[in-house]
Amino acid sequence: MSFFDLINPFSYVTPFHADGDAAEESVVVASDAVEAAAVVIEQIEESNADEEETETEEEEEEEEEEEEEEEEAEDKAPLIKEGCGETLACKSLKHHYDECAARVEDGSSESCAEEFLHFMECVDHCAASKIFAQLK
Repeated sequence: MSFFDLINPFSYVTPFHADGDAAEESVVVASDAVEAAAVVIEQIEESNADEEETETEEEEEEEEEEEEEEEEAEDKAPLIKEGCGETLACKSLKHHYDECAARVEDGSSESCAEEFLHFMECVDHCAASKIFAQLK
């Protein structure tokens, strides 16, 4: 007996005969099939509900693990760049930038963009290989 046979209770109904017992028997068979189909449907709904709960729990666990991973990840780039800013190669460029910034504070109308860009280029050049070495 297949699942579809359980859903269609009328497939079990025997042809109506002049004999009254056969008609009553076919009604009994049909009602048994309806009851069996109802039981199967309830079981399917329960298993679907269990699967949804399991999927929901698994999704929540995955989200928690992702959040923990995100919290654990620490950006080391600022520390590496700060260290590179103190190297001998970049220190002179920082000095030029600081002198320019002091002149601007005293009222000069110049822009320190060029000095700043040279300093940052030196820092980025120094830090790039160190940052990429830290990647997993």
